[in-house]
Amino acid sequence: MAVRNYCIDPSPEICGDGEMRIGDRFRYLWQNLRRNLVTLGRGPAARSFFPDGERAHEAMTGQSPSRLVTNVFIDSELPKLLQPRRLEVLEIGCGAGAMADRLAGLGYGGTYTGVDIRDYFKRDRPGDFPFAVAFHRIDAHEFSPARPIDLMVSVSTLEHIPSDAKLIARFPGFFNPGGLEVHVVPAGSSLLPYLWHGFRQYTPAMLAARFGPAAELVKIGGLGSLLLHFLFITGPEMLLRRSPRKVLPGVYAATMRLALRIDRVLPVCPTAYAVIRRH
Repeated sequence: MAVRNYCIDPSPEICGDGEMRIGDRFRYLWQNLRRNLVTLGRGPAARSFFPDGERAHEAMTGQSPSRLVTNVFIDSELPKLLQPRRLEVLEIGCGAGAMADRLAGLGYGGTYTGVDIRDYFKRDRPGDFPFAVAFHRIDAHEFSPARPIDLMVSVSTLEHIPSDAKLIARFPGFFNPGGLEVHVVPAGSSLLPYLWHGFRQYTPAMLAARFGPAAELVKIGGLGSLLLHFLFITGPEMLLRRSPRKVLPGVYAATMRLALRIDRVLPVCPTAYAVIRRH
């Protein structure tokens, strides 16, 4: 499938992270809304992922619906995509490196390398930890792995990268044959719940322009998750500086269960996409 070049907007992007002037806030919303609408309905089809109720209930710890479903997606789908074994793993935007612990819990081992521009990395791991762990505080644009890798993961990272298309174009040269990329990025419809976050959101057309039409896209969340995020997180926490999900955790968990049921009935307006690309 050919993807037209306009899917990657050439206009300068505004970063929604950190302090912003009111004019920049409106320009950010308009720029992203316009770009998301222009590419709406274009690009490859995406399948939906619905977490099973028991696994989702175990993961409910006050996190956002998108993060909860992403974690369940990794736990349930990654072993189907790549058999647990010893691997060379690279995580872009690794934060504290919690993904290494998640992968270890799934039965993976080998070498884990985390890359981030800030150092929040957790270094105190047990002696029997199945990964040899390394961290590099470096701009991802300037990083290349020392050895070919088998698995690359990023979660809510690419939207914070200014030249994401240039970075993504480098990835194929990092891999062993049979390697796998798994990225989770905010969907175009998540502009409403996230507002000012990173440089951009992604539609299927924008993702196909960056990863190629052969990449598999998976919808994370749906209308229920989107509304839950907006009502419990965006409005109270971003605009009013209040956190009802912390004050009323039982109400939040019950509403989360309802939202996940709504997602199954109305799997539209996802909060995120998982991108799967094989090498």
